[in-house]
Amino acid sequence: MKGIILSEFVEFIEQALGEDTAQKIIDESGVESDGAYSRVGLYDYQELIQLLTQAVSETKTDASVLLEKFSDHLFMVFKRDYSLFFDGVSSAAEMLKQIDDHIHVEVQKLYPDAELPSFNYTQQGKVLTLDYTSPRPLAAVAHALVGACLKFFGNNEVLVSSDIADDQKSASFTIHLEAGT
Repeated sequence: MKGIILSEFVEFIEQALGEDTAQKIIDESGVESDGAYSRVGLYDYQELIQLLTQAVSETKTDASVLLEKFSDHLFMVFKRDYSLFFDGVSSAAEMLKQIDDHIHVEVQKLYPDAELPSFNYTQQGKVLTLDYTSPRPLAAVAHALVGACLKFFGNNEVLVSSDIADDQKSASFTIHLEAGT
């Protein structure tokens, strides 16, 4: 997993919970890196799971709620740091449909060692189906990021169903699109 996800999770918990609580979460999570991440480094995805699990334990907040808040934060970081991918994009559907064919292609050029999940889509009328697959069990993170994308664009596009595999390595998201998308 690229360090940007982990470094932003640490930043998120520092901002949301305070530096002392964030340090306690890091210390008690037992992550190998001790919470020190380079945005371009490669790390074991288990560190995100360990940090999230400890944050849930520390805050008594449901994991899905923490992931939603983190994904909102992360999506704004993507907007700030990778604004090129947002140029000319006016809806969540447009953004989601370009993940594999545009965004991940460019990410792979920058980080050839990155092992990226895949996002394939089909669209029938006003229904977009987005299929996620990954070698890592992070479908809940993908779900939260899809939600953050929908919130960001606010075009009345609605996630109407999500089917996440038990192993968390794949999911299917069905999104109802606004007229004209």
